[in-house]
Amino acid sequence: MHLLAEQTVAIQCPVSKAYDYATNMEHFGDWFPGVLSIRSANEQAHAEVGKAYLETVQVPVSGKRDIRLLVKEARANAFFATEGHFKPLLPRMEMVFEPTGAESCRVTWRMFSRNRSLLARLTVVPLARRVLARRSVQGVAALRRKLEG
Repeated sequence: MHLLAEQTVAIQCPVSKAYDYATNMEHFGDWFPGVLSIRSANEQAHAEVGKAYLETVQVPVSGKRDIRLLVKEARANAFFATEGHFKPLLPRMEMVFEPTGAESCRVTWRMFSRNRSLLARLTVVPLARRVLARRSVQGVAALRRKLEG
């Protein structure tokens, strides 16, 4: 996998509050730039492996795109990962949640490309890195504001 972006933020709220909010992907568009809408695509609970979402994102050059996301890993108050069916990028988002006190935590957000081809590494990965570098800074700052507000 290719790391596209990574940001860590300290948040003044319990780790359980951060995990519950951030792993309900219906909130993702409220804090991450470029996400135009996101909704549940099955009846499974949020933060449950197999939970599906349909996300509409703003993509440079090609405009709006719909992406089907699946929760691939979830460990309560610790780790959460989704994978998107969006070629050629094949995104994987990961969030690590770490308590730093009773009323504080640290969240690390990462985005990867699962596409291992040389062509992707030379074309789509550099573009995605530029776009996600900006969006990730804005996104984790917005997440902090939402959770502390």
